[in-house]
Amino acid sequence: MNPKANWKPFWIAVLTLVSAVSMAACGPTIPIKFPTYPDSTGAQLKRLLQGNRNLGIVAAQPNSSFLSRINYNDDWSATIEAAVSSAVTERGFFTVVDIENRKDRLRELAHSQSGLTQESLKIGRELQINNMLIISMTRPPTSQCTTKMVADYTGYAMQMALAKANGGSGEQAQLKKATKVMNLTVFVEGKLISVETGQTVRYSNSEAHEYYNSAGDQNCPSELAAFDPALQKAANKIADNLSPKVVTLPVPLMDDVEGSRGNLERVEKFLGDGNSWAENNDFESASKSWKRALSESGNSSMSAMWNLAVYNWYKGDYREASQYFDKVKGELGPGAMSSSMMFVIGKFREQQEANKGR
Repeated sequence: MNPKANWKPFWIAVLTLVSAVSMAACGPTIPIKFPTYPDSTGAQLKRLLQGNRNLGIVAAQPNSSFLSRINYNDDWSATIEAAVSSAVTERGFFTVVDIENRKDRLRELAHSQSGLTQESLKIGRELQINNMLIISMTRPPTSQCTTKMVADYTGYAMQMALAKANGGSGEQAQLKKATKVMNLTVFVEGKLISVETGQTVRYSNSEAHEYYNSAGDQNCPSELAAFDPALQKAANKIADNLSPKVVTLPVPLMDDVEGSRGNLERVEKFLGDGNSWAENNDFESASKSWKRALSESGNSSMSAMWNLAVYNWYKGDYREASQYFDKVKGELGPGAMSSSMMFVIGKFREQQEANKGR
């Protein structure tokens, strides 16, 4: 399965917006950040997280026999904790909390699995953690050495150069060479736990990592050499499935005065001033100009209403944003709204629902 497949529907929607927003062109926008959820676990994550973003990460020490065969002598728990923490942080949703002073105890609990839910509530309150991500190796790694044809561009160029230097055509030069590949699977499970409710969402990685030797090398790479990259792949898969990803949607601003009442030159000026402030990321000053445009138009400027709706969404005032979006919809009606406007309002409603009571 493609690890990026979970995010495909969202990006299709974003591309639809970008292609449809003729009103945006290269004009000013306001960047709206919000979390998106993977298809496979999204509904479960929303129920469990309830918008809470503090996260503690702890990995149980695996059975010693799991790693003895490949002579892995590093601290596996510390390595996977760091890898998962990095992968989760890159997705922008969770704030990973330092739990160093309680990590030994949490690792013991994670290893035994006994009393973890009960004690995690107490520890979570002490450390101000909303959620715990427990990482464990569920079985020993498995490996298989295979042969694949790998392109050797450097070697091919050298063969061609030598052939030409000796008056040959280079027909015998080979681009691809048989190469040994280590396919190593690290069986790692991530279990996300709400410390308040005990709800859990799990994801288990069973996807092999392909570790390639140098092109043409017929010696099989060692399992040890492939282990850390395989561990990183497992960490990324856990983050892909157990962490929302924050994305930024540049929502376009409007400056059209069509349909507005009042002194249209002044309305247009105030809209333009506001959009200029927005281009310089001074959204508070921009909002003041848009309010003046709205007042000058006798509360009839669709552009001012739209821009103020987007601004209030940006600053987290969902009630105010909703009122402005409702006015835009009421004035235009569903038949006159562009697909891009409907997409933006739809995303706003999703975030408004997710932030109820917060």
